[in-house]
Amino acid sequence: MNDKHLNPEFVEWLSGDQLEEKQHDAMQLLTMSEDGWPHQAMISVGEIIAMNPDTLRLALWPGTQTSMNMNRTGKATLIAVHEHKLMYVRLEIRALPPLKEAVHPRDRYEAQVAGVRVDRAPYAEITTGITFQLKDEAASISRWKETIAELRQ
Repeated sequence: MNDKHLNPEFVEWLSGDQLEEKQHDAMQLLTMSEDGWPHQAMISVGEIIAMNPDTLRLALWPGTQTSMNMNRTGKATLIAVHEHKLMYVRLEIRALPPLKEAVHPRDRYEAQVAGVRVDRAPYAEITTGITFQLKDEAASISRWKETIAELRQ
């Protein structure tokens, strides 16, 4: 199935709310490197927010290869497992201005959804995507909440 919009359940999942319950979930953000190879980066639910079914905002650590690639190409693909579906979300990226009073300075981006492909196998169920365990849950979730609040600006 191909679509131009994120489904309501995925938008809700990336709402920036209930981060404690989603703290183990991670996604991949793919960009294209200068040498033409895909570049993979991990992104957590504390670094991305769905503004609506057509728009995401992302906060990346400053100066990363992913940021450089997105600045150069204006494109990325988000890969996520949600509700037993593998989702590929093509994004058209534009940089947002830095926040002068940011608690956690990040490279900030707004991404327009260019297309969504959902992958399911009729003979198997996807049970999980990439997961991780935070080393300092309280500090990480606090930072995520502040980052999400700054992405809403």
